[in-house]
Amino acid sequence: MSALAYICDYGSEEETSDSEKKDSENLKKLKLPTPNLSGVSVVLSEEHIDNPSLHSGHTRSFPHIRGNWATFIYVEYPNKGNLFHIIEKLEALVKSVDESCMVCQDVHISLSKTFVLRYHMIKSFTSTLQNVLNNNNSFILNFDSVEVYCNEENTRTFIALGVDALSHAYLNNILKQIDTLLDDFKLPTFYENPSFHMSILSVNGNKKDLLLKILNNFYDIFIQQKYILKPENINKVNCKSGNKIYQYCLK
Repeated sequence: MSALAYICDYGSEEETSDSEKKDSENLKKLKLPTPNLSGVSVVLSEEHIDNPSLHSGHTRSFPHIRGNWATFIYVEYPNKGNLFHIIEKLEALVKSVDESCMVCQDVHISLSKTFVLRYHMIKSFTSTLQNVLNNNNSFILNFDSVEVYCNEENTRTFIALGVDALSHAYLNNILKQIDTLLDDFKLPTFYENPSFHMSILSVNGNKKDLLLKILNNFYDIFIQQKYILKPENINKVNCKSGNKIYQYCLK
């Protein structure tokens, strides 16, 4: 007998038929089986605790909040193999003064600070960004210097390759358009006087003064290895939001 058969109208005892009484008695005797919940997954809601030891000493510039997606816009360096020898030689020099030196795995040139997008904003922002970048031409990327930078939190210092004047002009043109978009979305824009660079090594803490003392040595290695760094054609800009990467082709 189905469970629907046990649904009945309330009435007086006189109105209850013999058949309904029997159904009622059977219902009392019926014992439903205990449901098996072993196959149901349960997701626990827990606080996210940032542990720099799990990601090479890096710390968040803002706390992790569910629904907030860390986002930034950048140009990816297309031929990482060309960097091997120069990184190897620079790394040996840096480790002679600071053992915490590490190779940067994600080599790129930033075109924005890291900012927060709420989940519902991602589609609108990335679609508008495509419209902004559609009319920009591809360009040739070259480097002509070695630079030292420290992040705003003073938690890491970076050794980077600085772009040449022509590359800077192309990147700055794209940056101005991106900054206008960020401003429209009430998001933080890039630095007022941008210095476009590609970080290749980093050390813990603010070691800028220490590394600037051997900057000439960095430059000597760069000059010796520069012939390996062939000019690269840049034909796309990336936007990474959380674990998603959006790519925008240049003309």
